[in-house]
Amino acid sequence: MSTAFFGVLARLTRGPRSWAVYLLSGLALAAAAPALATVSPVLEVLSWVLLQGGTAVAVCVGIRRNGLAGLRPWRLIRTASVLAWLTTTLTWGVGWIWLQLPGAMDLYRAGTVVTYTLSLIALTLFSLRAEGSRGAGLLDAGIITVGVAMPFWIFLLGPLITAGSGRTGADLALAVALPVIDLFAFGLLMRMSLDNGRAPWLGLLSLSYVLLSVGDGAFLLDQVAGRPSGGVVATFGWLACSVLLGAAVLHPSAGGERLRAPAVSGRGRVVMFLALALLSPLVSGFGQMLLEPRGTKSSSDEMVIMVLTVVLAVLLVLRLNIVARLAENHAAELGVALRQREVLQRSLSYRALHDPLTGLANRTLLGQAMQHAIADTAPGAEPPALLLLDLDGFKDVNDSFGHPVGDELLTHVTRRLTCLLAPGQTLARLGGDEFALVLPATGRQDALAVAERILTALQAPYRLSSREVYLTTSIGVLAGLPTATPSEALRDADLALYAAKNAGKNQITAFDPALRHAHLERTRLLTGLRRALAQGEFTLNYQPVVDLASGDIRAVEALLRWNPAGSRPVPPDVFIPVAEESGLIVPIGAWVLEQACADARRWHEGHDISVTVNISGRQLREPDFAETVLDILARHDLPERALVLEITESMLLATTPAETARIIAALTTLREHGVRVALDDFGTGYSSLSYLRTLPVDILKIDKSFAAPAGHADHHQMRAFTKAILELSASLRLDTIVEGVESQEQAALLQRMGCPLVQGYLFSPPAPARQIDGLLTITPWQDAA
Repeated sequence: MSTAFFGVLARLTRGPRSWAVYLLSGLALAAAAPALATVSPVLEVLSWVLLQGGTAVAVCVGIRRNGLAGLRPWRLIRTASVLAWLTTTLTWGVGWIWLQLPGAMDLYRAGTVVTYTLSLIALTLFSLRAEGSRGAGLLDAGIITVGVAMPFWIFLLGPLITAGSGRTGADLALAVALPVIDLFAFGLLMRMSLDNGRAPWLGLLSLSYVLLSVGDGAFLLDQVAGRPSGGVVATFGWLACSVLLGAAVLHPSAGGERLRAPAVSGRGRVVMFLALALLSPLVSGFGQMLLEPRGTKSSSDEMVIMVLTVVLAVLLVLRLNIVARLAENHAAELGVALRQREVLQRSLSYRALHDPLTGLANRTLLGQAMQHAIADTAPGAEPPALLLLDLDGFKDVNDSFGHPVGDELLTHVTRRLTCLLAPGQTLARLGGDEFALVLPATGRQDALAVAERILTALQAPYRLSSREVYLTTSIGVLAGLPTATPSEALRDADLALYAAKNAGKNQITAFDPALRHAHLERTRLLTGLRRALAQGEFTLNYQPVVDLASGDIRAVEALLRWNPAGSRPVPPDVFIPVAEESGLIVPIGAWVLEQACADARRWHEGHDISVTVNISGRQLREPDFAETVLDILARHDLPERALVLEITESMLLATTPAETARIIAALTTLREHGVRVALDDFGTGYSSLSYLRTLPVDILKIDKSFAAPAGHADHHQMRAFTKAILELSASLRLDTIVEGVESQEQAALLQRMGCPLVQGYLFSPPAPARQIDGLLTITPWQDAA
C-alpha cells in the first residue's frame, strides 16, 4: 500500500499545479487522521507514515525541480523532512507501537528534537540570506520571539513545568524544548513575512510553522490539563504542518523568489514592535494575577518575565541603534546626493546656455545678453549692435575632410574671435558655422570697424591636421538703429547677413530698413507663387527660332509667365530667382515641361518643330530628373528629339564638382534617349570652352550682346567674336542660335556670316500657343524682309 501511495504521489507532483493537488489531498488525509486513530493504532501509524513520507518525497521533488539543491537551507529542510519520516516510521511506528522496544520512545524524542533543530537552523539561514543587514533581520526575529515568549511562558510553559513533577525528565525536556524552538521559528518567519509577504512559498512555509505551533501548543495544553496527549487539534496541526511544508517546496515561486532586505522602518513593523513592547508585559502580568488564585503560578515566573522584559528592551535599543545608524548613513548619503545634484544643476545650466563644442554662449544666452544690452541703454546713448557671421565654404570643408576637421576649424575660429573681444561683449555660436557678437552701446562706425577686424582675422590660413585651409566670412551688421527685442535684432541682422551672402560672400553688409521691405516683398512673392501653382496662374508663351536660309520656324522656346488674378503680371526676372531659392522651381519646372510637351505635340506632328524648355540648376540636381523628363515625353507621346533642354553655364559654376558630375550624368542619360541639350548665354561666362569639352551639348545659343547692330561702339569686335563662335560650332558639329535679333540689318549680317538659326523680336515676340499655330503657316524671315 505504501509503495502504491508513493507512486501515485510521484505522479501527482509532476504537473505545474502539483503543489495544489498535493496540498488538498494531504490536508484531507490530515483531517481524517484523528478519526483513523480511534479506529485502530495501526491506521494512526499508517496515516503518519504516509503523510510524512509524502512530505519527504514532495520536498525532494520540489528542490530538484526548482533548482534549490545548491542552497544550504533547502538541503537542511530536505534532511529534516526525511529524518522526521524515518523517526516516525522506525522508532515510533516499528520500535514502539509494533515491537514495543523500551528505548524506542527516547530515540523518537531525540529524533524529533533534531528535526526541529534542523528546521530552525534552515530558517535562520533563510533570514541570513536576505539582502541587506543580517543583524537587523536577526534582531527583528529576536524581538518578535521574546515578545511572544512572555505570555507563552505564563500560560503554557510555566504551568507545565510546575505541573511536571510527576513526569520523566525526557518527557518534560521534550515538552519544553519543542515550544521554545517553535518560538524562535515563529519570530524568524514573522520577520521574513514582514518584508516578503507576497512570496507564495513563504506564505505556505509560514502557515506550516503556525500549524506546528498550534499542534505543539495543543499538546502543551493537554499536558497542563492532565489530558492524554495527541488530541485532535495537536494531531491535525502536526500533520497539516508536514503537508504545507511539502506544498511550499513544490510551489514554482520557491525557485524564483529572492528574500528582500529587512526594512529600516515601516508602519506594520513599528506597530508590531510597539504592541510587543507594551502588551507582552501587560498580558504576562494579567496572566500572573489570573493564575495566582488558582495556584498554578510558579515562583520563577516573575524572574522569567523580568529577564524577558530586559532582553526585549535590550533588543529594541539595539534595533533603534541600527535605525539611527542607518538614518545617519542615509543623511550622509542624502547630503552627498544634494551636493551632486547641485553640481549637476550647475553643469546642466551651463550646458543649457553654452555651445558644447566651442564653449561659447548659445542662442538662449545670446538672447539674454541682447536683452540686457537693450535694457541698459541710457536715453540718448547708442543702442547695442549685433553682428552675425557665417563662414563661407564651411560645408566644403566638412564634405572634403570630414566633420572632425570641421569641428577643429570651428575651435580655431572661436579662438581668433575670442582674441578680438572687449569687456562686456558676448560672443555666441548659433549653430553650424554661424556666430553672433553683441556689442553694447556701439555706434555704426565702431561696429563696422569690429566687423572689418573680424573679416581680416578669419582670412588668415588655418593649419588643420597637417593641411592648410583658407576661409572667408560674410557678416551682417545691425548698428545705429534702435531695436525692441532680441528676436527683432536677430531678424534684422540675419537679413543683412543674407544680403552679404548674395553680394558674393566675404562681404560686410549693414542692415538697412530697405532690406526688411525686400524681405517682406520676397515673402509676399513666395506666398503668391505657392498660390499660383495651386490655382493655375502660370502660362507659357513661345518665341520662334527661325532658319535664316529657308525662313521657316524650326523650334519654339517656352517662356514662363505669371499673371496673378486681379493684379499686374510679374516679370520672370522677379519671381524666378525667388522660386529657385525656395525650391518651388522644381514643381513649377515640372509643370512647364508638362505644358510645353502637351502644346508641342501638334506642332511636331504638323510641322516637325521642337520645343526648347529652360531648366534650372535646382531641377537638374533632383536625383530623378532624367526619369521625370522621359515620363512626361512618354505621357504626351512626344518623341525625345522634339525636346531641347536649355541650361546656362552659370548654374554649373554655382555647384560643387560632385554636383556638376551628377548633372552631366543626368544630361548624358537624356541625350542617349534623343533629348538634345542647348547651352544658353554662350560666351558670357568664365569657362565656356572647357564646358564644351565636358558637357553633353548639342546647341549653342549666342547671347544677344554678340549681335550688336552696326552703330554699336563694339560692333566690329562683337562681329569678330560671333564669327569665331560660329566657326567653332561648325567645327564641333554643333547647331548655333543667335538670340536678340531685332532688326533686318542684324539678320542680314548674320546670314552672310553663315549663322543658321536666329531668335528675336524681329520675327515674333513671345506669344501664346494659339498664336504660334498661325505663325507656323508663314515664313517669318521672308515676311520680315
